[in-house]
Amino acid sequence: MKSIYILMTLMTFALQMPAQTSKDWQTPDSGRRAVTNAPLQLFVTGSGVVLPFHDGQMLEVGRNYSMIAIPDRGYAFTNWNPVDVFTFIETTLDSSGDPQSVTNTVLSPVPEFTSDPRLRFTMAPVSVLYDVPGVRTITMTEGWQANFVPVIRRVRLGKW
Repeated sequence: MKSIYILMTLMTFALQMPAQTSKDWQTPDSGRRAVTNAPLQLFVTGSGVVLPFHDGQMLEVGRNYSMIAIPDRGYAFTNWNPVDVFTFIETTLDSSGDPQSVTNTVLSPVPEFTSDPRLRFTMAPVSVLYDVPGVRTITMTEGWQANFVPVIRRVRLGKW
């Protein structure tokens, strides 16, 4: 019962964290704020959940966000790792001349981490590194990996 209360408290806190703009700018002709979105690259190792966002969710570039990692029962949160995410998309023609796309994603962990389960971050844009339209595209963006490990319970040996 206590763990449910803690989970509900953490979820309420995470959901109430407002996104705050770190770089508001106006387009010169319209006076309206230009908005660019990018997919959140979120990965989980072990058993746990991340709230309130999910992998692939579109977030506004340049805005500050907060999310929290919550381990499943029997697991503990260890750390957040930033990761550089490279996406390779190659399009070829099959034997009947129809285009077929193959997508590969490669994670490159950055050797930094934070052990606080609550992560505050600024959404980064997707950078196009190489692009030949309809043939090959390589992009890079920043993402996050939440790491959970099983908890090893020690058994006390007593007298019989």
